[in-house]
Amino acid sequence: MMRPKKGKMILPIIGICGMIVLTICAGCTDSVPADITDGDITAIPGTVSPTSSTGEQVYGNIVIDVPDFVQHWKPDGTCYWEGRIHVANTGDAPEMNVVIRSYLIRVADGEREDVDSNSFTRINPGEPLSFVSQLYGTCDEEYYIVVKADTE
Repeated sequence: MMRPKKGKMILPIIGICGMIVLTICAGCTDSVPADITDGDITAIPGTVSPTSSTGEQVYGNIVIDVPDFVQHWKPDGTCYWEGRIHVANTGDAPEMNVVIRSYLIRVADGEREDVDSNSFTRINPGEPLSFVSQLYGTCDEEYYIVVKADTE
C-alpha cells in the first residue's frame, strides 16, 4: 500500500488559496482611478447625468479638447463609444512623455468598464495633435467618459 508523501497535499491547498486571492483582487482593479478629479474632462454620451463638462482642459502647457463621444453599434451586437481628442502644447518648450487616457465609467456603480491610453514621447510647442479614442462597453448600460492627461 502506497502512502502519500508528507507535504503532497500542501501544493493543491496553496494553489486553491492563490486562485481565491486572485479572484478577490480581480474586482479591485475595475474602479475609477483615484487621481480623476472634477478638473478632468467628463464627456457624457446622450443625456446621461451627471452634467457634462465636455470641452477644453489645461494640464500645464497641454490643452485637451474633447468635443464629443458618440455611441456606435456593431453588427455583432456590441457597442463602442468614439470621440476625437485634440491636444496642443501652448508652451515654449516640448512636453515629454505625455499620456492621455480615456475612461468609460458605468453610471450605475461608478466602475471602470474600459480605458484607452495614448502615449506621446514628445509634443512640440504649437504642435496640434488629434486622435480618435474608442471605448468598448455593454450596449444597454449608461456610461460617462473621463479624459485626463499625465505629463512628465
